Amino acid sequence: MTNGEGSNSEPLSRSIKLSACQRCHSRKVRCSGETPACSNCRKGGFADQCSYPTHGRRVKVKESYLRQLIAENARLRARQPGPQIPDPNQPTDPARLPEDDDAAPEDQNEAFQRPVVSPGVPMEGQPWFVDMDLPQNPTPISEGTDTAFATRFRQAISDPDGPPRFVPPHVDYAGDEEIMSLAEQHIPWPKPARARMLVDVAFMHASRGYHIVRRSSVLEALEKSLTNPDWRDPVMECKLRALFGLGEMCASKFVPPNQPFPGLSHFAQATKILNYLGEWPTLDLIEIRLILSIFSFTLNRIHSAYALAGSAIRMAVILGLHVNIHESQLPDSVLREHRNRLFWTAFILDRLWACKLGCPPALQDQDIQVDLPTDPPTPSPGSLPEDFVQARYVTAYVKLTLIMNKVVRSIYGKDKITTLFNKVQKRVLELKDWVEELPQSFRISTSLSSTNSAYHRYDVLSLHMTLNQTIILATRPILLYGLRLSMFSPPKPIPLAAKSLMDTCVTCARHTCRLLSSCWISGAFPPLYHDLTQYLFSALTVLAVSSLLNHEDTLSDKEWFEESVQLLEQLKDSGNLPASEFHRHVKLIIAALAKVEERRQGPHMRNTALTRSSVQGESVTTTSVTDTAPVRHSEAVITSGINATAETAEAALAEPSLQEFLLQPAVEMQFPDVTFDLFTDGNGLYWPEFDFQGQ
Repeated sequence: MTNGEGSNSEPLSRSIKLSACQRCHSRKVRCSGETPACSNCRKGGFADQCSYPTHGRRVKVKESYLRQLIAENARLRARQPGPQIPDPNQPTDPARLPEDDDAAPEDQNEAFQRPVVSPGVPMEGQPWFVDMDLPQNPTPISEGTDTAFATRFRQAISDPDGPPRFVPPHVDYAGDEEIMSLAEQHIPWPKPARARMLVDVAFMHASRGYHIVRRSSVLEALEKSLTNPDWRDPVMECKLRALFGLGEMCASKFVPPNQPFPGLSHFAQATKILNYLGEWPTLDLIEIRLILSIFSFTLNRIHSAYALAGSAIRMAVILGLHVNIHESQLPDSVLREHRNRLFWTAFILDRLWACKLGCPPALQDQDIQVDLPTDPPTPSPGSLPEDFVQARYVTAYVKLTLIMNKVVRSIYGKDKITTLFNKVQKRVLELKDWVEELPQSFRISTSLSSTNSAYHRYDVLSLHMTLNQTIILATRPILLYGLRLSMFSPPKPIPLAAKSLMDTCVTCARHTCRLLSSCWISGAFPPLYHDLTQYLFSALTVLAVSSLLNHEDTLSDKEWFEESVQLLEQLKDSGNLPASEFHRHVKLIIAALAKVEERRQGPHMRNTALTRSSVQGESVTTTSVTDTAPVRHSEAVITSGINATAETAEAALAEPSLQEFLLQPAVEMQFPDVTFDLFTDGNGLYWPEFDFQGQ
């Protein structure tokens, strides 16, 4: 029995290997995995030769992967740990209590909600993701967005050894719960006078820039809804609700305290149509989605606006709006033109929202086979002259959005073959040709007088603001490149071609800020609009960069930056949702600028002139670069030799230095600083290696 016990206990003392020994592996037989020898080796008399492979092998790992791990480790270290749930099975040790238990809950929440940006992220072409505390995954941020540029600018001028920079989260928008709650409520139909006024205001603002609905058909349906008690058309009701919401928003100057956003209740009622997904879409469904997309963008629901515009594009493709339809298949020429313009409006909105988010459009260029809009034919009975805007305006807007999409795709894309300067040169040439083809009736006078009638035309204003934004998108990487060179000690020389592009970028930013400021004074700036607010933020960020460059207009750009910040504050106080989000970025920019001036001036220059900018009631102080006292805008223009009336995008593209750059062959574009190539590799568009030593 003792022998039996010994034989039974022997296998229990042996450990089992999960892999086969080398002898069994070579013979392709099943191995028991026992140690020190398996059963096959013991039976064959090879117990002394039984051995198992070791798993401590060296694995080759890309250096980019290691850098990504290091960056992720730094990001996680920068975060404050959340509250720990104690294990009930473990005894509590008073000596090992968390050190942050006494911290205020709001401080912990703020640290958790701030998406931290590590200086090395993104690396090797990896997308830049920001943790938005979503239940699924972090949200990517495109390098082409204005908020990404503002963050990269702060990174470039901040001390890399300081606290990590973070991206303020996208939280200033109309919430889903509020919209769903309003959709379930009974919202009364506006009275006849009110309904007609809201539709007129919606047409006054939206129809000038975009062709979405035919005015004659909408007014006919509106009168039926007001005069016929038995009128019932759910689709047309949603379309009118969407127009009511758009008109109420355009007619409002501010958001009343403790009240919903103007037009939000009608917008919520119109979203009920989104629950209906028929097998075959209609033109009405496309029109409703485009109106809701514009309103969503004003609510700062930029992702919803992008999704709605993309949905409208796909519906248009199903109906064949992206191809020409023959007269024999659709004899009504007015309806054919309406189909054509409705598609191009969906195209414009889809491209605009895609460029603002840095996302791809819903339809590629090679899939579009429809002609551009033409002048409207002889109106059919019941139609109005206001049903169609000038075809030349729509054509100009379509071509401009095409160029903007090329800018985002090429300059901020993954093309590593073409150099950045060559890509910028090609896009600027296209913009120059676009300006030369622009009809005279759509040009803005060089006069900065607020009495200019063009300022009261939102369509012309929007077109030129989009032009300035496209030029800024194409040239601001070069502007940040020049800033990096100027911040070395001693400063490195900036190539002439780069300086020409930097001047073009700053000139367009000045024109945007001055034009929007003049429109605000004249009342032509809708306080709750999103697109003009975003263009203002983009321009003032460029002026913040220019204020750090040592040139004759530094003081003027600094003052215009401060004036633009004050305008952004007024928009925020009016209830403009995008302005609230951009204002948080501006506060961080001002704080970073103040630290740069402290490093530049040092303790021996404390008596220099000071300029103040008010941010949320708090006075943020920045020091002037020079020892001279600040002057007003008119004085700055005279002393610096700037002709303010000539600072337009058209004038900037006609500068002789820029013309010389545009005429240079690609092979002749040589730059002494090879580190500039880091702009086009995977190390992040705005974050190459930066040396702060010696400053």
